[in-house]
Amino acid sequence: MDEVKHKNILAKDIMTRKVLSVSPDTSIFDVAKIISEHNFDGLPVIDKEGRLLGIVTEYDLIVRTSTASSSFLQKILDEVYAKKSKNASEAIEGGAQEISSLTVENIMNKEPLVLKEDATFEELLAVFIAHHRVNPIPIIDAGGKVVGIISRFDILRPLNLLGYGSKR
Repeated sequence: MDEVKHKNILAKDIMTRKVLSVSPDTSIFDVAKIISEHNFDGLPVIDKEGRLLGIVTEYDLIVRTSTASSSFLQKILDEVYAKKSKNASEAIEGGAQEISSLTVENIMNKEPLVLKEDATFEELLAVFIAHHRVNPIPIIDAGGKVVGIISRFDILRPLNLLGYGSKR
């Protein structure tokens, strides 16, 4: 019986419909603030019509900004060790501007994994198992517009609905 219920669950049944999203020109500082304030793993990046352009995740923020920070730090160290203090100041200023000018477009995944509203629960599980670093997954309609989002947390909801909670 539970197996039958389980097979009838679709992405549209468990997805989060009220999706916070960002645009490609959102600063990395703003997206980091949104992600941390809401305890999200990532946010869809959409255009003015609501079509998906990509996704930006905590992973993107950490990996891609640390690369920029590393090159920034390397420039400073190069100038300091070369005893060019005037150039070191310029390197610091230039590097700080470089990092602060980064936007979501610079760090987002432009080819995110997406699913349609009618994806089955089994398909959702298979995707999360096969792509363990992917979280969340945007749900799009036929026109490429974001209609929802599913995270690993959302996958746990049907288990509660089916009575797999702690009954001791």
